[in-house]
Amino acid sequence: MERRKFIQSTSLLSVPLLFNKLPVFAASQLENSSLSLLASAAAEAGKILVIIEMRGGNDGLNTVFPKDQWSKLVNARSNILLNENDVLPLQGNDATGLHPSMPEMQNLYNDGKMMIVQAVSYPNPSLSHFRATDIWFTGSASNVSLQTGWLGRSLDSIYPGFPANYPNPDMPDPIAIQIGSSLPFSLQGPVGNVGYCAKNPAEILNVINATSDPAPNSDYGKEITFLRLMKSQSNLYRTSIQNAYNTPKPLSAEYPGDNRLADSFKVVAKLINGGLKTPVYIVTHPESFDSHDGQVNSLDKKTGKHPNNLATLSKAIGAFQEDLRLMGKEELVTGMTFSEFGRRIASNGSLGTDHGTTAPVMFFGAALNTGAQNVAGTAHPVSGMIGTHPVLPEGAGGGDFMPMQFDYRQLYSTVMQDWLKMSEQQANAVLGGTFEKLPIFKLGAGSFNKSTDFAVDDFISVYPNPVTNNQINIQFKKFVTSKVNVAIISIQGNKIFEDVFVVDSTSLSFDVNKNVPLGNHILELTCDGNKYYKKLIFK
Repeated sequence: MERRKFIQSTSLLSVPLLFNKLPVFAASQLENSSLSLLASAAAEAGKILVIIEMRGGNDGLNTVFPKDQWSKLVNARSNILLNENDVLPLQGNDATGLHPSMPEMQNLYNDGKMMIVQAVSYPNPSLSHFRATDIWFTGSASNVSLQTGWLGRSLDSIYPGFPANYPNPDMPDPIAIQIGSSLPFSLQGPVGNVGYCAKNPAEILNVINATSDPAPNSDYGKEITFLRLMKSQSNLYRTSIQNAYNTPKPLSAEYPGDNRLADSFKVVAKLINGGLKTPVYIVTHPESFDSHDGQVNSLDKKTGKHPNNLATLSKAIGAFQEDLRLMGKEELVTGMTFSEFGRRIASNGSLGTDHGTTAPVMFFGAALNTGAQNVAGTAHPVSGMIGTHPVLPEGAGGGDFMPMQFDYRQLYSTVMQDWLKMSEQQANAVLGGTFEKLPIFKLGAGSFNKSTDFAVDDFISVYPNPVTNNQINIQFKKFVTSKVNVAIISIQGNKIFEDVFVVDSTSLSFDVNKNVPLGNHILELTCDGNKYYKKLIFK
């Protein structure tokens, strides 16, 4: 093949950067136009989303335990089920527990920095690893095949014409970075994968130091040298990544050794600390969760392949969250786990579980809406959890699956709108439909700086509460002379009422001029640039 044709047919920018032997893909155009829109909106919001892929299909019932249905678990999977007293308890959620390999995530949950969304899947789920992964990556229905990813479609909408004129002063950094694997389909844009990747620590240091291993003295070596030259000329984001990575930072002492997922999170933490504007990171767990056999050790069922994978996950996330706290950025970053499907209720005869459908999705971060009072109105209003425990049959067999409670696109829609501050219209366009949001994030978490924009709760009081006859009275802690914006927002995040009042008093009274659905809502009041929130009950 002629060199020119070879160059034209090669995605030079997909050659990875390597940091500590980890493959890092820095994609400016993600898999589909939805990812593009997402990342661009995230950059404007100043928020960062970290997605953790748990490849192979995670066994949710061996991760998040429904303790109130223990006898049904014993009947369905006695050969892999650990002892009930080994399950880690969760504060404010007595009926739920975590695997004993996850003490770091237990601590996050108890500190209000973890949210469990139960039984996530989609209608007519696929049990094929490849097809199910494509569905999660593309944001499609099970009967629709898309050629672009949900993140890529977003970026294509936000950054039209890419790669021409990028990077630029408005967006000097990569739009998304993949660490720990090959560039995923979720980062596939309309014109192909574009990004950096690092396969191992030695290669990542080569990128940081702008060096490379010597090419062999042969015709092949000459071609390699030429390609390296072309890659260096094409890697427009190299400098910004290097500068961010090399910025000094307080490093968490909690990163464990011999944990490749933690090594990936170290790289993400260094890039975030270094001021990289990249809004989306995808980190791949280094081990497979496909556990048809030998999922646990027969003599000690709290140990084995699956418990080891959960320990790797928990230790890495715990250290990463502590790192974010040390650098003062934990309010700006949220993480989300996903696996292409769950496992079946009943175990098989090989100390394993076969392909299933639903599984819990775990969010972590300091901006989650974890208080029980905040998720009131959802199916199971307890602290740190959305949804009920999976309903297990008394005698589950090999063909029994856990029913879905939430479509995974509800989570995507929530992340896009409430965290990355995309509009409802943008999110609907990315997902090809409307999906009801869930109360995962604190109100205002995606758009305000808490240290400057949130004022103390006792500045206002509201009465009567519960509200009767649509009459609302607000008492201010001090005399107010300004315009005041008042909104009533549903638990799902929908704005029900909004009006502006001129106040020259210590109080404000008004009638809501429309019917408000009965139940719990949030009153948001903006005064002199500050926002105040109060829970409202309409009866």
